[in-house]
Amino acid sequence: MTAHRIALLVNKTYAKRQAIKVGRHEVQLLFLGRGHTNGDTVVYLPQERIVVTGDLMESGLAYMGDAQFDEWVTTLEALKKLDWETDLPGHGVPFHDKGLVTAFQGYLTDLTKQVTDLKQRGVSPEDAAQRVDLTSHKSAFPSIQRPGADIRGVRRLYEWIDEQAKR
Repeated sequence: MTAHRIALLVNKTYAKRQAIKVGRHEVQLLFLGRGHTNGDTVVYLPQERIVVTGDLMESGLAYMGDAQFDEWVTTLEALKKLDWETDLPGHGVPFHDKGLVTAFQGYLTDLTKQVTDLKQRGVSPEDAAQRVDLTSHKSAFPSIQRPGADIRGVRRLYEWIDEQAKR
């Protein structure tokens, strides 16, 4: 019965919000907007004040190869407005500080600005990935030790900039 019940849940779709009961617990599936991917879902347990954010918000720097950069910042703002005390991310360790979300928004904004400037100057994505300097964010993200960013994210950012120009 349980396996059948889970299969039914997997086949259900929603646009913005779907609430389900699991025993005494309310579980909300929320689409707060695009960010890490075009279909990020946040699982919210309001009574427990827990969010499960998957790769939308990790305790470290996320893979950005499918990102919607401007929307990601906005989606994270919607995440901060939920009443939660614990985030269970898709990667990294659980965290309790919404300040980490704000820090990641700053990182995304800075990355977008710097890479956009480098692209406008004709710098290749490979060179931009080496030159971008996000060391000002290393207090929140200790994996940042020197200038540079993941080439996959920078390539996606170049694509995203071109997509924005066509709008």
